[in-house]
Amino acid sequence: MPPELWESREVHAAVASDAPGVLVAIARRAHGLRQDELGALAGYSQSAISRLESGSGIAYDLRVLRTMQRLLGIPAHLLGLADRAARPSVSPRSDRPVDPAALTALRAATARRGGPVRQLLVLRRILDDAHHRQGWRALVPATRSLFDFADALRRAADGDHRRRLLAVAATYAEFSGLLYEEVGDRSGAVEWTTRALEQGQAADDPDVVAHSYVRLAQLAEPDGERVLTLTRAALRERGIGPRTLALVLRQQARGLAMAGDETCMARLDHARELLVAVARDPEPDNGEYRIGYRLSEQHVELERAACWLELGQPHRAIAGYEALRRRRWGHARAAERGLHTARLAAAHAAAGHRDQAVACGYEALDAARDSGSGLVLVELGRLGPWVGERDVRELARWLG
Repeated sequence: MPPELWESREVHAAVASDAPGVLVAIARRAHGLRQDELGALAGYSQSAISRLESGSGIAYDLRVLRTMQRLLGIPAHLLGLADRAARPSVSPRSDRPVDPAALTALRAATARRGGPVRQLLVLRRILDDAHHRQGWRALVPATRSLFDFADALRRAADGDHRRRLLAVAATYAEFSGLLYEEVGDRSGAVEWTTRALEQGQAADDPDVVAHSYVRLAQLAEPDGERVLTLTRAALRERGIGPRTLALVLRQQARGLAMAGDETCMARLDHARELLVAVARDPEPDNGEYRIGYRLSEQHVELERAACWLELGQPHRAIAGYEALRRRRWGHARAAERGLHTARLAAAHAAAGHRDQAVACGYEALDAARDSGSGLVLVELGRLGPWVGERDVRELARWLG
C-alpha cells in the first residue's frame, strides 16, 4: 500500500478513536477487496468481516487482528500490536514480509522504463521468489493488485502487445489460484486457475494453457481419472517447452499412480531426461518469470517417492524420501518440504513404523506453521487410519 495511506486523516481518526475495525475496512477497500473476498482469504465469513469492521467484539481479538495485519499489510502499531507480537511464530527466513511499498513502486515503474511485459514478468518472478522463501502470507493483496494492473494494460493495448499482456496476466491468475489453494479456499483456487486457462487460450500461449491444466489437475486430486483427463488435455497443446512438458509428465505420473499404474515411473523418467537436457543448455537468466524455471530433477524424484506411496509400496517411498531428505529436500520450498514430510509420515505409518511416523508428522506440522500452507495439514490427514495409535492420536489433536 502507498505509505501516504497510513498518514491520511481517516486513518488518524480511526487510531485516535481506537477503532481497529475501521482500519481494516480502510485497508480492505484500498486493496479493492469485498468483505466476502477478504473473509475467504482470512478464513472468516462475510458476516464476521462485517462485524469486525463495525466494531463488535471480534474487532479486539488479537488473533483476528494479527491475521488482518498480515493479509492487508497494515502497520502493526496502528492496530496496537507490538512488532514482536504481530509476527507469526515462524522461522527467520519465512518471517520477512514482502514490502508492499516496494511492490507498488515497482508496479509504477512498469509504465516508465522498459516494456510493461518485461517488467510484469520480473515482478511475477519477485512474487514467486518471495513465495518460495516465505509462503503465501502478505502475497495475496500484492498479487491481486498486479493482476488488475496487468489486465488494465491489456485492455488498453492491441495486437501482439495485447496478446502478450494477456498471457502475462494469466500467470498472475494462476499464481492467485495457488495462493487461494494454500489458504484453504479450493473453489477460489479453481476459479482463478480456470481464468488463467481461459486467458492463456485467448493469448494462444501453449505453455500457459498446459500449465493451467496441470494446476487444475493438482486441484482435482484425489480423483485420479480427472487428473489424467486434464493432463491429457495439456499434452494436446502444440509447442510447449521442455520444462512445461516435464511439469505435465510429473503430474500425469501422479494420476497414473493413483490408478495403480506403474507406467507412472516411465513418465517420471521422461520428465527427468527433459530437465537433464535443459540443464546442459540453460537459457540465460534475465530475471523474468518462466513457467517451470524452478523445477529440478529433485522435484521429479520427490514425485517418484510419492508415486510409490500411491502404489502401495511404502518401503520404496521411504527409501526415496530419505535419500532426498539427506540432501535437505533439494530445492523444494518450505511448503513442499512439509507436504512430502507428511507423505513420508504416511509411508512410515503404512509400513508399521509408528515412532518414525509420529516424528515426521510433527516435523510436517512445524513446516505447516512456518509456511502457512494448509496443504500440509490436508496431507497429514493420511494419518487418519492410524489415529488409534496413542502418539498418532496426540498428533491428530494438534491437527484439530
